[in-house]
Amino acid sequence: MGDALSVLTVRERLPADEPAVARLLAAIAERVEELDPRVRLARRPVPGAGALVAIDRDGLPRGHVRPVIEELAPDDEARQYAADRSVRWTEVAADSAGTIDALAAALRREAAGAEADGVLWPAADAVAADWWTAVGLERNAHYCLRPLDPLPADPPEGVTLRTATPDDVDAVVALQVDAVTFQAEVSPYVRVVAGTAAGFSRRLLEGRSTTVLAEQDGEPVGVAEWWTSTVEPGGGTALMPPGRYAYLNSVGVRFESRGDGIGRALISAALAAAAEQAREEGSGVLAGTTLWFSVHNPIASRVWPRLGWQPLWTLWERRALLPVAATG
Repeated sequence: MGDALSVLTVRERLPADEPAVARLLAAIAERVEELDPRVRLARRPVPGAGALVAIDRDGLPRGHVRPVIEELAPDDEARQYAADRSVRWTEVAADSAGTIDALAAALRREAAGAEADGVLWPAADAVAADWWTAVGLERNAHYCLRPLDPLPADPPEGVTLRTATPDDVDAVVALQVDAVTFQAEVSPYVRVVAGTAAGFSRRLLEGRSTTVLAEQDGEPVGVAEWWTSTVEPGGGTALMPPGRYAYLNSVGVRFESRGDGIGRALISAALAAAAEQAREEGSGVLAGTTLWFSVHNPIASRVWPRLGWQPLWTLWERRALLPVAATG
């Protein structure tokens, strides 16, 4: 680090800093989008208080972050995958690992009491991966994209697939809670909470998602929940290029039925149903299918890339205060 960078002072961003911050953000965005043109990062800072800048001894901004504190209600199903009180790094820009280190220290001092902090960042950026690792963040989950290609798979003999109805809510919820429970056993970032069952139940009963149900000899053995959403064109951060996508929210197979091809058959049916829905709605061909998977889940980490889902974004987190498989 040069002399001007040997001492960094982190303070609240001032309006006068915003042009320099915009240049930092644009430089980061251009570098990352060159690595993966499908991702978009913010190029201009959001006005207002709360953002931090790292200033060198010559008074020049060398880094920027806008911490966003997120607090979840006790009944929020997002608590399955998120800490009750966390700090999300947004609008991150820096010219070196040392700058990120200075910003991280200041952010954590200001957010004392938070159970976690982290950043969602394009998976293709190996330079930033070293930054996050150096300040104690680790890979938690990947947000992935797969082209909407068919995934041929017939259900095993004796297994039938159909669309779940509200009458199936108890069986569907039980299978989905089992799936989350398994994730919680292998990941320090997942837990079963009160909102887990409520979320799956509410979406099915209100028709906000579609669930494919697998049955074997009349017994429910697996589920796959999905819905579609649209990414509109815009100038800010976007996880995906503009278009309409199918989102595969959760796939779960009863423990004793795993390894028989039921999961692949469920995924195949969900993709086919999403494509058919898009045609019926007049949406045309979907731009692809998306999902999240935990890097700590050995099954998910192996299966989803093998089936064609490739990471676009990685969620990096530090959550030392959240115990494995916490409940409540």
